[in-house]
Parts: sequence; C-alpha cells; structure tokens
Amino acid sequence: MNDKKKRNIFLAIIFIAIVAFIMFIAYLNSLNEQDENWETIKKGTITMNYKDDFNGITLSNAKPLEDKYGIVLSNEEQVFDFVVNIKIKKKKSVKYEITAEKDPESDISDDKIRLYLQRCTDASTYHDEILSPTMYTPIVAKDEFGAKEGEMVLDTGTVSKTISYYYRLRMWETLEEGSSKKDTGTFKIKVNVYSHDADVLATTDESGVNSPKLVGDMIPVVYDPQTMSWLKADTSKAWYNYDNQMWANAVTIKNSSKRKDYKNSKAGTSIAMEDINTMWVWIPRYSYTLGNLYGYRVDNALHQNVATPGAFDIKFINVDTTDRGSGVYTGETPAEYYTPTAFCFGDTCSTTREDDDNIELSGIWVSKFEISGTLDNIHSIPNVPSLREQNIATYYNAIMQELNGKKGKSKYGFSGKYSSHMIKNTEWGAMAYLSQSKYGKYGNAIYTGINKEISINNCISFITGVGANTISDAASDLSCTSNSYITEVGQSASTTGNIYGVYDTSGGSWEYTMSNYKNILASSGFTEMPSAKYYDLYTTTVGLKGDATNMEGTLGFYKDYSLFVNEKYPWFYRGGDYNDTTNAGIFDFNNETGEAGISFSTRMILAGW
Repeated sequence: MNDKKKRNIFLAIIFIAIVAFIMFIAYLNSLNEQDENWETIKKGTITMNYKDDFNGITLSNAKPLEDKYGIVLSNEEQVFDFVVNIKIKKKKSVKYEITAEKDPESDISDDKIRLYLQRCTDASTYHDEILSPTMYTPIVAKDEFGAKEGEMVLDTGTVSKTISYYYRLRMWETLEEGSSKKDTGTFKIKVNVYSHDADVLATTDESGVNSPKLVGDMIPVVYDPQTMSWLKADTSKAWYNYDNQMWANAVTIKNSSKRKDYKNSKAGTSIAMEDINTMWVWIPRYSYTLGNLYGYRVDNALHQNVATPGAFDIKFINVDTTDRGSGVYTGETPAEYYTPTAFCFGDTCSTTREDDDNIELSGIWVSKFEISGTLDNIHSIPNVPSLREQNIATYYNAIMQELNGKKGKSKYGFSGKYSSHMIKNTEWGAMAYLSQSKYGKYGNAIYTGINKEISINNCISFITGVGANTISDAASDLSCTSNSYITEVGQSASTTGNIYGVYDTSGGSWEYTMSNYKNILASSGFTEMPSAKYYDLYTTTVGLKGDATNMEGTLGFYKDYSLFVNEKYPWFYRGGDYNDTTNAGIFDFNNETGEAGISFSTRMILAGW
C-alpha cells in the first residue's frame, strides 16, 4: 500500500473518530435533557420542552362540554403537556411568563373557550391548579415580558433556584345552556414562554421580597399625591419598595364590566374610589428574630425597653425556605431566625409543613382597613364606619361565603388557587412584626422617639383609616373628617407611617381573630369549630410563636393591653378601640366570649398560590 493510500485511510479513521466523539457528547448531553423526542423552545435562561408536533392545541368541530368534564379531559386533541426548565446561575432570580397565543384564523368566539392549567414538579400527578377554567382573555397591549397584544397570560412567577415545572393545559368549548351539538368552528392556540432576570424587571426594591401574588383580577396600585388618587401600577417599574416602607397595595373592583376595563387599562389609569370594594396590603414571606430582649434600636428611636421596644430583625425569604430557630437571640449578630406559620396555609402547619395539605405561601394579603359594608357585601375601604355588632361565627361565615364565592365564582374577581378568610392571631403577628422592623413604621425616618408607635384611630364613630394627633389621643369625633387616611396625621396610624401600610390596627374597633382556647365555643355562634386551617388553637396560656402575644417577649410592648384567653373567655380580639388611649396598639390583645358587641369588628386575609 503506497503512502498516499495510507494517509487517506488514516484521515478517514480520524474523521470517523471525531464524528463518533461528537455523537457520544451529544448523547451525554441528552441524558440531562428531556426525552429525545421532545421539541425545544429556548427563551434566555428558560427552556420549554414538549412532545407534540405543535406547541399548543387545535380545537376543531369539538363537542361542547361542561367545565366539570373539561377539567378531566384526556384526549390528545384537547390536552397539551409541556415542561418549563429554569436554570439559575450566579444566584440570580428569574421571572417568567407563560401565555397562550390565538391563531388569527380561529373562528370560535373567545367567550366560548375554556382554558384550564395544572402544574407539578415531579412529572407525575398534576395536583396544582394554576388557572381555573377561564375563557380566552387577551391582553390589550404588549407587556413587560414581551407578550404581544392578543395573547393570554396563563401563569407567571419568580424563581430563585434551578427547577422544572411540568404543565398540563386543557382547552374545550363551553356548553351553552340548552345546547349539546358540536360547533363547526375552529380555535387554535400555541403556548409561549418568556423570561427576564428578576433585576431586569426590578422594582428598585433590594430587600429581597417575593413579588406580590395577585389573585385573579386584583389590580396593583400606587398612590398619586398630586391627584390624591390611586393609579393602576406599572408592574415593570417601581410600585413597591419595602426598604422605604412602601408596601405593595392592590384593590378589587365592584362591577364586573368595570373590573374588566381596569384590568385591560394602561398603567397610570386612575381608579375611582367608588369602584373599589376591597383594598389589600402585601406581607411578604419572611423570617424574624428578636435580639437583646427588646430588639435593636433604629436611629431616632428611644432606648429599647418594654414601653419603647426596638426592632425585629427581618429577612425576606423565598417560598422554599422555612427557618425553625427560636426567634430570639443575644449578642451582636442576628441568629435563630423563625418563619411565621402565617406563611403556611394548612391544618398542621404548626407541627409539620411537609404534607400536601400544608401550602407554603410567598406572602399574604391583609385587608388594608377593618371590614365595612354589609354581611352580604363586605368591603375594606377608608372613610366609612366599620362593620360591627356581629359574633365571631357570623363574621367568619360571611367572609368565607362572600369573598370565596359560591360555586367557585367570586364577585370580587378572585380566581385560581386562593383562600380568603378571617384573620388569625399568627397572621396579625406577621403584620405586627413587619411593622416593628426597619421595613415598617418603626424604621420610617419621619417619626422619632415615642412617635414610632402606630397612632390610634380615636374616631368615636368607628370611621376607618382615621389617625390621631398623638399616638394615644383621647376619643374624638372631630378627627373623623380632618384626619383621614390620606392626611399626614392619618398616615401616622398605618403600619408604615405612610399611605402604603395597614390601618386601624390601633384603636378604631376591637378586631376579633380566629384564635381560640381549647376549642371552647362559648358565645361565638359556632355549633362546632371549623377546619383547623382557619383558626389558631391554644391549649395553654402561653402564646404561639409569631402571634404577638406573650411568647417571645412582646408582652406589654408600648404598654399595650394584654389579657390572655381562658375557659370563660376563649376568643382573642386585638388592637383596642377608639377609647383605649395608651392601652390600644398593634401588640394589644384581650379575651372575650365571641359574642356580638358594639365595638367588635374584624379583618380579612387573602392568600393565593
């Protein structure tokens, strides 16, 4: 064999070896990806994988269905499975959005279509309902992620660790009353995924808070002091800043048609107060610890003691983190952090947080004001008398029925996986501790000395959102019009010392909480206790961690009144009323039978997941 032939054979062997090596590397890489038959779409740090030939669903001449049958569809024509893989590098967070994009040739009307989205993380059972059966609802303008006008948002989120989400999307034509025949039309969608590094969509808030979880048709809002009105927030820009005591706020709209208009309106649209029925403030998930007995001193605060306590150390955490320290520490370095059970919705959150019935929350919404309106039309708005003179069972049942809706339909526009319920002590405590930190009124540089305490609502007429000239003014009817929540005096009575906080936590009406001693019903109106997830149970006269009673050294903070529950008076109520002067406050707690009273109101919690 001559040298030329040898050289050609040698080169051929080298070429084959290189090809084999490349194929071997590709095979190794495929082991870290989805099945080789899956198609892939990449968007920055996010990859979407799917097995079908088309990343979506085509509905053609399908038989209309009731929702109860649509949510269990299994045929390939109306079910689309896909995986969103999110890879985090350099400890950054990623915000993502999943949308449906309608084919322009679709000829079935949007309101006849139902989309239903579920999710899991283990590629087995799709147990999380992300989007309840909802008609195709297009956005009216390009959004901050890059979704185009006409697309429908299916899911959004913020992720701070590498994770894969397995989604199952179903689509069907809804069955109109009196009709069961097939529609001859077609409706076709494809699924898109968008992402940004979280700091690209930064709110300028560097505290690390979880993005507020808007439930259904909640509208995020910011306050415009020039027009003295609430504006629809631009969520791609700064609309909250916990470092500056600017807590996130959102509202719901009374009228369903106006609700849709506001939902589709541009950022900066003024929202009329007469259109609002509830206002909410976001308490992000955090862990706390209290040092040196009474906390640490923020500048311009008085020396820490029980009458002028210091700050809680707060660190904001993501939904995957649960700290179980003692909640108190000594020395210079904060330690022993504890995550309040307020951020877990379930029956046994106080003992275990690992089963499927205990849902970890990225935060909770607290109603901005004491409830008002009527039992069948509950509000939380300023400048109106609070709803009072009802026993605990009546408040509990009204909130459960009205806000959660009947047959899955909420007149407040809530949808998806959520719970609205009467506030518990542990949820009250989560609000109180955040206020008593650098992120709340205690950290607000406007206030010094004793004025770091939340001011009393001393309005004898029980008007919501009122403040007083001092933290403990005597009862007055004069302040009810001049010291409303938008005034400087009124804002001294919020948990932030500005308009972005929660009001009426000191004074106003006493607020019943779903917090009970030994399941004793007394005069509550209950014939039996509700599900354990909806109330805090006390079996001794020692409080629960994070409930702002007598467990962790907060007893008597600011000289607030403190009387624990017992067998005769087994129900807690919080905050004091308009006439309690120095005894009123966010750390105030008292006991009652659960009966109706002229000064007894309550507050609501909203959680979505």
